[in-house]
Amino acid sequence: MSKYNAIGLMSGSSLDGLDIAYCEFEFKDNKWSYKILYAETYQYDEEWYLTLKHLAKADALKIQKIHFSYGELLARFVNNFINKYKIKVNLIASHGHTIFHEPASNFSYQIGDGQTIAYHTGVKTICDFRSKDILFGGQGAPLVPIGDKLLFSDFDFCLNIGGITNISFNENSKRIAFDISGANQILNHLSNQFGKPYDENGRIAQLGKMNKQLFDTLNDDEYFLMKNPKSLSNHYVEKHFIKLVDEFNCSIEDKLFTVCKHIAYQINNSVKKHESGDLLITGGGAYNTFLINAIKRETHHHIVIPDSSLIEFKEALIFAFMGVLRSLGEINCLASVTGAKKDSSCGVIHDI
Repeated sequence: MSKYNAIGLMSGSSLDGLDIAYCEFEFKDNKWSYKILYAETYQYDEEWYLTLKHLAKADALKIQKIHFSYGELLARFVNNFINKYKIKVNLIASHGHTIFHEPASNFSYQIGDGQTIAYHTGVKTICDFRSKDILFGGQGAPLVPIGDKLLFSDFDFCLNIGGITNISFNENSKRIAFDISGANQILNHLSNQFGKPYDENGRIAQLGKMNKQLFDTLNDDEYFLMKNPKSLSNHYVEKHFIKLVDEFNCSIEDKLFTVCKHIAYQINNSVKKHESGDLLITGGGAYNTFLINAIKRETHHHIVIPDSSLIEFKEALIFAFMGVLRSLGEINCLASVTGAKKDSSCGVIHDI
């Protein structure tokens, strides 16, 4: 085969729902190309939102029960998607939903049992893309740079602004990638205090003003002194950034303004030694006009905002691609990105 039809599933730390992307991949003239044929986000109801948000604090029995029931939920969403678009699928690649990411302790845990998904959909399912890399001494993250390298090589930098913002680029003939900072996970937490799931277009943030002490304290976190490869966990963002922001005595508007400036500042720190280049921005943060303008003011790079399908579904697209590579036994996880001893083909395959 030179063409593959795969579904990618992505659920991120911003908890805005499950992204499903049905994609076609073709390998021709020694190069991969892609098409996003259909894509949709399935929102979590309030019960699932709260379950996922607080699951890391639950006991082991509850976490294990949710692991399987969440797999059933993913399968139900996928079956609805397949029936709606009347599509044929070679495989499903599921990122799952991260509950723990502790590479220093040699584990990362994403719920959503792959065998359950395969059983209920009748489609081969690949999941658990992080564990093997961690066993090889890597961070198990970020994972999307293999897609950046093979599908988006026309761009100098690929920046994703989701719950956590991350970047990948080529340096000295190697792909480099790392998590930059907390992003929508912090911004949405603040917006929730206004009864809003997110700050649409950054309208609340633009009403605020800079709190220099908060800005400096955020930027003084020890994470920003670490050299890559490095990655952030949801727990770290909650413990070190959200907790800090909550403790500051200033308005929510000022906090949103300052956090956006902090994110833009750290993004610029990640690219400033490269004088120019095209910077592709995807993820929900690409819709935050105030944040994007803050990034433009910080950096001299050419900012590229793609169409909405790529903004919203690039990660789901790349997980579908990682599934295809895994099914072929080809490398889908880069040691230059994660710090592992070697490149690997990651993911556990669950047949029907």
